[in-house]
Amino acid sequence: MAIVAIWTEEECVALRRAYGMKQATFAHTLGVAERSIRRWEKGETPVGGLGQATYSTMLAKAPEDVAERFEQLRRSESDMKRREVLKASAIGVGALATLGLGDSAERAAWLLSGAGRPDVAAVSLVRSTLHHAMQLDDLLGSPAAQGMVVAQQQVTEAMLRDCPAVLRPEVLSLYAEWTGLAGSLAWDGQDYPTAARLYTQARENAHEAEDSDLGAYLLCHLSQLETWQRRPRIAVDYAVAARSWVMQSEDRQLRAYVAIRNAEAAAIAGQRAACLQALDEADSMLVGIAPCHPSQSRAYFMGAGIQESYRGNCLAILGDAGHAVVASRHALATMPTNYVRDRAVTLLELERALIQLDEIEEAASAVAEAAALAEQNRSPRLANAIAEGRHHLSPWADTRSVRELDAALMSRDIVMP
Repeated sequence: MAIVAIWTEEECVALRRAYGMKQATFAHTLGVAERSIRRWEKGETPVGGLGQATYSTMLAKAPEDVAERFEQLRRSESDMKRREVLKASAIGVGALATLGLGDSAERAAWLLSGAGRPDVAAVSLVRSTLHHAMQLDDLLGSPAAQGMVVAQQQVTEAMLRDCPAVLRPEVLSLYAEWTGLAGSLAWDGQDYPTAARLYTQARENAHEAEDSDLGAYLLCHLSQLETWQRRPRIAVDYAVAARSWVMQSEDRQLRAYVAIRNAEAAAIAGQRAACLQALDEADSMLVGIAPCHPSQSRAYFMGAGIQESYRGNCLAILGDAGHAVVASRHALATMPTNYVRDRAVTLLELERALIQLDEIEEAASAVAEAAALAEQNRSPRLANAIAEGRHHLSPWADTRSVRELDAALMSRDIVMP
């Protein structure tokens, strides 16, 4: 499979030509403006996170003959570009050395071709792409990030094969993060066996790299997967293991997230006191803390809004509907607007608590609002949760509010009740 670490104008042109499309047709296929294609292919503007994802997705699903043609075109463009760089050694390789990106023609070739012995700059570049993919998944859902994740996971795996010993732990951690993100996309697509396999593989790589924070984070993923499948005792096992690894961490957001995973696992296990204690522990960790960029914390999403969302879910599971409604509404008022899927999931958690309070009209309204958000975030998990939310309202199918919800769902073509 052809792999592209970062899409430049050469790769953009090569992929379009491999498909045999004109710019207008290719823009329509990718779902972007034709002017964006023109600018990217001329190198006038960098290919942003969304562009990186759409190109990677288009490459990942390319038929074999298209992928082979792309590789041939790309190699031809790379050879031409490499010759240009090596001709102007003082400007090309010399400039790279000045920037700290390399001191030889071999390193210049690596940056241009995407293959070869990795260095600190390459690791940093691939890590920044990881952060783009995470944010893309938050905003638009796993289908938008899938192509990028598949490609970059393979790039990082290739980097491990010829990695200097001094860089190996960092590259191994990076590979574990890409593998864990691939597992999250599988979970979002409801492929639980694949998610479990990828999470476990990522966790093993994190421990080999002696990255305790990452190991704890991946144990949280495994706990969440078991929580989602309603296997409380296994979920508790993973959550407790995560807590043991994160105890000495300086990352307060990660420690708060581990506490949340313990709270949710305890909630489905019926351990009320343990759940409430873990929620309070998360609260204490988040004092003065707001959501941040993924480069600052693996649990970058943790803040007051997300914390209140988790609290609302736990309280609803425990049957404390009144306080669950208060927490979920507070979460929606404080959660960042770009956390589209999290906001939609919070609305569906709010619905469950409202049904417990017999507030059916408000519950139906919450599902409708979640469905509106699902037009932006095409998460399969979210679509399934909306269908499940509508199913919870089946006893009230003949009421005006639920009939209006049905009409809204059908008009949006997201789920059918």
